[in-house]
Amino acid sequence: MKNESRIEKLLGIRYPIIQASMVWLNSAELAAAVSNAGGLGVLGPNAGRKDVTGDPLKTAELFREEIRKTRALTDKPFAVNFLLPIEGVEISYRYARPLMDVILEEGVKIVITSGKDITQGLEHIDRLKQAGAIVIHREISPTVENAITAEKAGVHAIIATGQEAGGHMSDNRISTLVLVSQVTDAVKIPVIAAGGIYNVKTANAAIAMGAEGVYMGTRFLMTCESPTSEAAKQAILAVRSEDLVVINTRAGDVRVVATKRIKNGQGDSEVGSIKTAMLDGDLDNGIISVSESAGGISTIASAKDIVEEMAAVFA
Repeated sequence: MKNESRIEKLLGIRYPIIQASMVWLNSAELAAAVSNAGGLGVLGPNAGRKDVTGDPLKTAELFREEIRKTRALTDKPFAVNFLLPIEGVEISYRYARPLMDVILEEGVKIVITSGKDITQGLEHIDRLKQAGAIVIHREISPTVENAITAEKAGVHAIIATGQEAGGHMSDNRISTLVLVSQVTDAVKIPVIAAGGIYNVKTANAAIAMGAEGVYMGTRFLMTCESPTSEAAKQAILAVRSEDLVVINTRAGDVRVVATKRIKNGQGDSEVGSIKTAMLDGDLDNGIISVSESAGGISTIASAKDIVEEMAAVFA
């Protein structure tokens, strides 16, 4: 019998393999499939949705439905992602409280918080801890210093994300190799590595750096259960890592596949264009955000197959 890692014990899971929430590109079906396979599935606030509501209360109620749907599909642990309010981003404050209320009312036991400054969201961290939830924090622009700050705030574990990751890129261009090595030396709580991790080799590298688990987004985009459009999946299968480009959006820099929109010089795209291409399948008018690992992914597999493949690292 293998020794149980701190992450496995903390979360009550078989393998410390965590599926990223990925904004629109997650669902009860994907989260449950990952959890049923022994990893940790994660729901974001837009999980399972196809349309923009523009209404914080309606969004929160739809989030509640997806949480309940996930519970009907798995009896294993799963998590939700909660975006801490970001100073200067008014919309983040409008959505925070209704979503937090649903998380607490539904008794969610594992919450992954993310944000640009954990000190702006200590009220929410405290509410979660008082409710008995396990809190894992992921800083959008991680450093050794804000990892130490998160540990002092009392979170149970940290996700350290290198610049190789998909989604909004860190303001600090620090690689996974360097960041995870430094963060694991600086804090005592468990560290989960993210950014360019997609196979056994990259997971083994994360463990060698001191990480106790992995957090993967792009690899789980390419699953049978993922709501990612077939058009976007095929574009990701065809891309090489060297073909990826970085564009500027109002929400920050994003690494993308060079779709028609990007080739036409529309690099200052609204980040909502991610939904257009990746969920709706309109590659002409949307963008496909991925990690640098995209060039190494050559198959669409089931979530179960991916977890079982990665499990060899933690056996």
